[in-house]
Amino acid sequence: MNPPVPLDPERARRRAEVAKAWAHVIGRTAYVPMTAEEMEQFLLEQVHVLADTVNAELFDPSPAIAVGNSLVHNDFTGPESLQVTVEILAGALLLDSENRTDRRLAEKVVGLLSNLATGYSNAIRHRTLDQQEHIKQALLKSKREAERRERAATERFEEVFHASAIGMALTDMAGNFVQTNSALAHILECPESELAGRNVRDLFPPEDADDVVISYREVTEGIMPRIRERRRMVRHDGTIAWVYLVISLLRDVNGVPAYHVTMVENLSELQALQNQLGQQSVRDMLTGVANRQHFQSKLDAVLEGAGPQTSITLLHVGIDSFSVINNGLGHLAGDRMLQVVANELRGIVQDYNAVIGRVGGDEFAILIENTPDVPHYQVLIDQINERLAEPTFIGDTGVAVCVSIGVAKHTGRAHGRLDLLRAANSTMRRAKAVGKRQWEAHNVLEDAEQKDLFALTAAMPGAWEMGELDCEYQPVVDLADGRTVAVEVLLRWNHPTEGVIGHYRCRDMAESTGMSLTIGPWAAMRAAAEAAEHGTGDVMLRFRLTQMQSSDGNLAAVINRLIARSGLPPSRLEIALDARAVIANRGEAQSNLQALHDNGVVTGLHEFTGSQTEFALVEDEAIQSVILAGSLVTNRPDLRKPDSLLTKVTRDMVKNLRKTGATVSVVDVPTSQDAAWWHALGVTRGQGDFAGVPGDLESVLPERSAPSVNGA
Repeated sequence: MNPPVPLDPERARRRAEVAKAWAHVIGRTAYVPMTAEEMEQFLLEQVHVLADTVNAELFDPSPAIAVGNSLVHNDFTGPESLQVTVEILAGALLLDSENRTDRRLAEKVVGLLSNLATGYSNAIRHRTLDQQEHIKQALLKSKREAERRERAATERFEEVFHASAIGMALTDMAGNFVQTNSALAHILECPESELAGRNVRDLFPPEDADDVVISYREVTEGIMPRIRERRRMVRHDGTIAWVYLVISLLRDVNGVPAYHVTMVENLSELQALQNQLGQQSVRDMLTGVANRQHFQSKLDAVLEGAGPQTSITLLHVGIDSFSVINNGLGHLAGDRMLQVVANELRGIVQDYNAVIGRVGGDEFAILIENTPDVPHYQVLIDQINERLAEPTFIGDTGVAVCVSIGVAKHTGRAHGRLDLLRAANSTMRRAKAVGKRQWEAHNVLEDAEQKDLFALTAAMPGAWEMGELDCEYQPVVDLADGRTVAVEVLLRWNHPTEGVIGHYRCRDMAESTGMSLTIGPWAAMRAAAEAAEHGTGDVMLRFRLTQMQSSDGNLAAVINRLIARSGLPPSRLEIALDARAVIANRGEAQSNLQALHDNGVVTGLHEFTGSQTEFALVEDEAIQSVILAGSLVTNRPDLRKPDSLLTKVTRDMVKNLRKTGATVSVVDVPTSQDAAWWHALGVTRGQGDFAGVPGDLESVLPERSAPSVNGA
């Protein structure tokens, strides 16, 4: 047997904290003859057993039975000891797991706690029954003494019999009740007087009665000295009570079987606890629909049992702007609306073979097996939108929600569960991107492209760590003489299988995950250091920031460190913020403009479209550089007539910008002819293929200049 693997310090600390918390709460429920240190050490040993069982490669919950036994044997037997134990361990065992993504983790924990409760109740039962065995012998002796000697013994018998907390019954050999106590009547919820004259088999369900009679017969015939078994008994109102039954035999003075003694321990509360734990493992406790793990298991079962013609539809339903309800009306109102949505979805598909699950905080999924009576998914979507549009009154406030829905259909068995869930989820995300109350059906081609993009995006942090990301530079030229006046710092990903991934894709992927706030400063520092090392003369470094970078409250500090470390003059840096972030006053965008200007950096705006608000920014903030939006270039006003409205508007926009003293630039200009048109319109600087493709710093700073757009 291999020695146990030592715990890492963090996990050992967490387990010690669990043991300490366990000792604190359980110590208040029972008197335990241990010091505080002894109690914590004992409970820590039990935590190790349970946690190691959960994390075992082959899961066997039976060690938890021994833990339950040990708790009882060490006197952790207060009225609430088991309850607080389950409450403490349920969360702790989930957090201790080495694989929290294991979809069977909750089932393992429930199984482990159920075995612990079983061991605990068995030990309590055996302890009690052992005590009762002594009581029973005393009862027999008392009865004999009452018959032969004195009335006092009979009185002692009666006191013990009727005072017992366990239900007890004395029956003759035909099974008729001779005597019962009040505890048995309490378990059966009937008056004690109604038990007189009844037969013991009447207290069990008809389908169990014959088995119970056989148990009594085995004790009578000596096949078993006593019977201990879990049974169902019928209460006075017809409901079922789960009990632990112990049957033993009393003989008369001649050794002839005279009576059966039946002891009944009520297990209904323990059974209810086990049922509740079972429900928690498969149901979302707030809405009552399947939780994510149970929904996935149902989907697995459908796919595994599907035939070639089996058709299913998966709807992924996401509530739009759910945070408005939580933040505006409170989380209780949000919880209420989640229940409303779950109930409405249930009502819509209740007549079909369907499963509903809550698969996220504000997201649900509906799995429907398509049969002739199931309507088209668009009909279901219309019903969902119609029902959810009806307001639900929370107090005096009528609240309604709308949802975005992604639809994925599948026929046969080929589709994996994870692929189908991901397809429906990503389709719902695309619908949300369009707006509120939208739906979209899964498109294989779009989904494949999006999946590839997500895979690349997810791998970007690792690629940066492995050195696959690098900086490159694109010349920015004076359109009058072709002279390189600046170089823009761009990103390049040298992907091992995809090849070179250009700046715009890198930028968009980094922005979608927030990595732009990490990679951006790194690229800026790297470019500034390289420019300082090579020497770029009067050529400036241009940075076009994303919306997230433009809004970052740490931007000014990053630029200050860049200047201090590189030694570059601030006037050699052109920092262009995204005009959309500045106009929306997102984060610290407007404050960043002023801070950069105060530091002597050439401040600019890019994605400029010519709105009044943008012109006000240029004038009020003394913007020095304006880079026109790429959409103005792609719309190709140069291909229109000179007197076209678009050409006139663009010419006037450039003219007005020049009047403010700002330098006007265009990007992504393909040819020298295009550049000449923009120059004729008044634009002073440009970049694009006509001026040179991106490359390393040395290659874009040659002695030669790009050809003049005027032919010089």
